[in-house]
Amino acid sequence: MWDDDDFIGLSALAKLVYVQLCMQRKLEYSGELTVSVKRWSKAHPDQEPDTIRAALAELDAARFVVVDQDTDELLIRSFIRNDQLYKQPNVLRAALRSAFEITSPLLRRALAAELRRLPAEITGPAPAVAAIELEAGARELPASVKAAMSVRGSTRTALAPPVDVVQVQQAAPAEPFEPVPAPAVNPSPNPSGNPSPDPSANPSPRGRGEGSREMELGVVPLTLVKTQVGVPAPAPTHTSADTPAPTREAAPHAGISAEVSALAGVDRELEASSVRQLRRREAERLVSTHCPRQPRQVLDGLRGHVIGLLREEIEPAAIAAGLRLWAGKQLPVSFLPELVGEMMRAHTTGKSTAVRRREQETAANWEAIRADAIAEDDTSPIGLAVRAELPGHADAATLDAILQRALHQAVGLDLTAAENPADETAHDSADDVLTGAAA
Repeated sequence: MWDDDDFIGLSALAKLVYVQLCMQRKLEYSGELTVSVKRWSKAHPDQEPDTIRAALAELDAARFVVVDQDTDELLIRSFIRNDQLYKQPNVLRAALRSAFEITSPLLRRALAAELRRLPAEITGPAPAVAAIELEAGARELPASVKAAMSVRGSTRTALAPPVDVVQVQQAAPAEPFEPVPAPAVNPSPNPSGNPSPDPSANPSPRGRGEGSREMELGVVPLTLVKTQVGVPAPAPTHTSADTPAPTREAAPHAGISAEVSALAGVDRELEASSVRQLRRREAERLVSTHCPRQPRQVLDGLRGHVIGLLREEIEPAAIAAGLRLWAGKQLPVSFLPELVGEMMRAHTTGKSTAVRRREQETAANWEAIRADAIAEDDTSPIGLAVRAELPGHADAATLDAILQRALHQAVGLDLTAAENPADETAHDSADDVLTGAAA
């Protein structure tokens, strides 16, 4: 991890917070944590909670963690993979069980992607099946995952000839006790399949990062591709007579999903890594250009917030204006997003009082008309227009134009229908065009 360029590029506080997260006692085997900024900040007496939040935002922007502010959940992305917990069957089972306790859809998708990157020849199909169920929204450990857990992975490494391993797996009957995995290339002093009750109480932080291409692509995806190509018939391993029925259906699909995900993810991850590096350099440029000389921890906090704003595709011009505004005020760095938002609203706040009053009245009238149209199930051109999806960030002029167009069509429909009822179909098509324009 300390040789990873992306990790080295993080601020000192972000590195320290990442190591702190990896050593939390309440860290689940899946890599999930409940966000507790105030408690974490107690370990940093010289830092404010806002700077810890900025460090978390920096880690999130660099894809080392995923933070869901709505559910107060955090996921260390590659905890299972890079800490090699998947090589311990009992720990992997505990990780899969705890994964279904995650409520955040954002964390579930990120963890599902990580599970698909585990080497199936070691873990068996359980992680890939669990990934499918996580994305489907299962709240408890599904029967398909339990069944997949009974299917062993190969005890050989990816470089060993896999043919004999497949034959042995097909011939070996299912056993009621827990399997003991073969030692890794560099075996630990205790390679037993029953690890200590709390193996992550003080885990090694090495290799958990998500930023570098070497970590993300150089080990697991290439191993998956070579292993899948080398195995002559992977399907019979998951479809033998000894395998329970749910696994016969789920395992082939899971294996294909893992392989396709690994192959298709290479270009995505390479591109994402480049985007992250560009975003970090742009944040460095904006902060150094538009802020006066500041202590390092202040600059680190500003960079973390700027990276988050760039991820939201906020224009650099607005960020630069917000940084200039922050530099002229006595405010903590956590106020930067609010100041950037203030600059983005400058074109609205700079309007005259009469114009602002008109904007407010137009918005109030629009919402009142829309509420009446919904209550009465109004399908007239006006009703369809106000109930349709609006353009993003519509101003008063846009709302007035939509209402005027709908009003003209409503009047035209009535007059034309009275003169020539045969033209009603054409006007119905016009209603469709109006609805599409409003959308």
